[in-house]
Amino acid sequence: MNIAGSYCLPPRPDIPMALDEMIYTVTSGALRDAGLGIGDVSGSFMAASDLYDGRAIATMTLTGSTGSFHKNEMRVCNDSLAALTLAAAEVAADAAQAVIVCTWSKLSDANRDAMAALGLEPVFTRGLNAHPDAVVALRRSSDLGRPTLVERTAVESADVAVALVLTAPSPERRTRGTVIGLGAANGPYLRPGEPLLGPVTAAATAACKLAGRDVTDLRRARVAGLHAVDDDELARAVGVPRDILARQSERWADLGYAAGLLAVHESLAAGEPGPALVLSAGGIGYENAHAALVEVA
Repeated sequence: MNIAGSYCLPPRPDIPMALDEMIYTVTSGALRDAGLGIGDVSGSFMAASDLYDGRAIATMTLTGSTGSFHKNEMRVCNDSLAALTLAAAEVAADAAQAVIVCTWSKLSDANRDAMAALGLEPVFTRGLNAHPDAVVALRRSSDLGRPTLVERTAVESADVAVALVLTAPSPERRTRGTVIGLGAANGPYLRPGEPLLGPVTAAATAACKLAGRDVTDLRRARVAGLHAVDDDELARAVGVPRDILARQSERWADLGYAAGLLAVHESLAAGEPGPALVLSAGGIGYENAHAALVEVA
């Protein structure tokens, strides 16, 4: 699948726009970058959360900004690489020739600290009043067989928005890059004895297999989130040299569901030769992982 256009409002503490303005800015920018208009797309695939919007049922009020008014619309409460996967499936099935994939977070309108506990399982771990990072540290300690020290970096609440235009291959359309492989994996929820990064490994392997590539072909591995895991552990889990890893700033460690698509945009903007693997994982124990293999045109 071709990535015909891309646009981003990069993370900052407060983007001085209303949420619908933020989304319209990136979707219209991606369409402009692709040389297309709203009439050329069949619909929109969104990755968004009401919690990160700072308002309830936000996506029901955003059909104009997302480009989905009187068009097909799908929203996932998952990392934006999941939305990219669903969009790619629709285009690959010849059900659409062009779609918008968009994601956003507006934590300047929300309360990040109040949201942290909601990620914990309500019956078991939420009652412990533990921070999600502490749960990940306990899992890492189990994997490594030794205590794990978590060094906290100050995390700022961020506003961010990203959009891509995904199209079927066509010599008549502009190509910023190509999605050549996608992968996803779910692991058991905090089950003792299961590797913490098992789903990350499985998602990366699936994306490379679909593309017919080996991890030795990778020139860059961009990691969205996963800030509690160090470079050496990630490199071992994926099977790549540490020096090809690119990490997002820990200052913006919580980008909601926007982290994965932001990493794809960063890969396109960098213009690096050779295939780049984009990885993202969510959940308390990184039990939900996604991967995309992207080649820059």
